Amino acid sequence: MCTSFAVYHQKKAVYGMNFDTDEIDLKLIVNSYHDKNLFYFSALLENKYRDIAGMNSEGLFICTQAVEYGPGFQSGCDENDWYAFDLLDEVLKKTGKSSEFFEILNKRVISYPRNPLFPDLGLHTMIADKTGDAFILEEGNDTNRISPISGDFIVMTNFPNGNFKETDYNKVFGIGADRYICAYEYIQNHIHSFGINEAFEALNKTSQKNTLCSIVYDPLENEIYISFKKDLSKRWRISMIEKTIQSTDGLLSSNKIQLTNEEILVNDLIRLYK
Repeated sequence: MCTSFAVYHQKKAVYGMNFDTDEIDLKLIVNSYHDKNLFYFSALLENKYRDIAGMNSEGLFICTQAVEYGPGFQSGCDENDWYAFDLLDEVLKKTGKSSEFFEILNKRVISYPRNPLFPDLGLHTMIADKTGDAFILEEGNDTNRISPISGDFIVMTNFPNGNFKETDYNKVFGIGADRYICAYEYIQNHIHSFGINEAFEALNKTSQKNTLCSIVYDPLENEIYISFKKDLSKRWRISMIEKTIQSTDGLLSSNKIQLTNEEILVNDLIRLYK
């Protein structure tokens, strides 16, 4: 169960995400596709690395996390629908603005994988760009449900945002509602000075016992900041342009590492900086 957000103020943008799950292997990737540089945050799920979140050098951010749709939900998806994990890669490669997503979406319906052990759970996706355009994409019955940003920020946890379009932020309910309200109020109270440190504080306030990493994205600088296992005092900075990673806080070494083969396993990264 994760928390993510996109915040805009004074022509600046900051994205953030907590990745909360049982202990699994993680990978960081920076590569190129035509004229774009791409960052992927991936997790080993069912013996395959799946892209959970990412950003491209045009400032487009996308992440996917769990959602509880509720008992009796039927997605109506079929074999012709657009699989969520393919969606992330295609959006990063082919778009630079959230509005461009709709040009490639056309009449395709998003399909999210189901776990028969947890029939009420699915996935939903946030897409945001540096201009202030953002939305949350969820499954509907034979259609896509889209919840656009309203105001200067948008927050996603683990209940369907599409169920609460006309609801006050503090009246939402479901899994992650407490984290949603906490993040909403913190961002609202710090919107005029919201930056990297404020983003990490919002993630700190919404972290859980199983938070494996906290990620903050700066789309204007094409940089990503990341911490692991709730230890926000130790941070690394990833440059999408240079394809490098180096520690910025809380570690003795601040050596800059070129990403070999454009990727690095998080366990290897942590060992390198011990």
